[in-house]
This record gives sequence, C-alpha cells and structure tokens, in this order.
Amino acid sequence: MLALTKKPPIKLKRSAAKNTINSKRNTENMLFFVSCPVSNSNRIKQYLEKHGCILVDNKHEWVNAKGLFTEHTSANLLIGARGKENITQMQLSELTGIPRRHISDMENGRRPIGKQNALKFAKTLNIDYRLFL
Repeated sequence: MLALTKKPPIKLKRSAAKNTINSKRNTENMLFFVSCPVSNSNRIKQYLEKHGCILVDNKHEWVNAKGLFTEHTSANLLIGARGKENITQMQLSELTGIPRRHISDMENGRRPIGKQNALKFAKTLNIDYRLFL
C-alpha cells in the first residue's frame, strides 16, 4: 500500500494587536486585500473605518517576509521544494535513487542532506543545490 508522506500544513498563529477604538481590550486582527470599483470606494472606506478597521494605501512600504521567517533549514527547504513540485517522498525516492526512509529522515532533521544528495534533489526539484547546504 502506497501512503502519502506529506506533513500536514503548518498552522500560523495570528498575532494579537491593540484595537484602535478601545485600547483596553486585545483583539485579533486580520489583513485583507480588497479590490472594488472606484465609484464605491469612499462608501467602503467609511464603512470599514466606522467598524475600527485600519486602512492602508499602496504608498506604504511592506515588510519583506524573509526577515520574518528564521527557520531556513535544509529540511524545510526540501519539504517546500517537494511540495512545490507536488511529488511524494516515494516519487522523489524513485527519481533520485535515494531511499524514501532517508528522505524522511532528512525532512525531519535526523539526517544531513550532504552535497551528493543536494545535487540529486536540485536536478529533480529544479532548485539550486546550494540551498540545501
């Protein structure tokens, strides 16, 4: 029986931030990107502001996400590259000749990837081998 060996998706925690209307209570905020007709934009802005939403226009600078994610481990990169190509550990094993058990150990950080395996993964997953080292 062939079983999928993909890990479940990582659940991100939402950060709690102070509400601008009532600073005594903590609430959770969500970020939305909205596209609407220009004719309705003023009414929508007023409605959102009335309900405590903070509006950001496209003139503000955005933070680069690379600085937010510090876990750039070779294991995470291998999982992400395999997910991007939408292949299972078993399929990757067949394409590279590396045993599936070893791929699992590499993805869980129990085994180093090494240069030879990095070269095999790079060729199969269309990614630069140096990212794994």
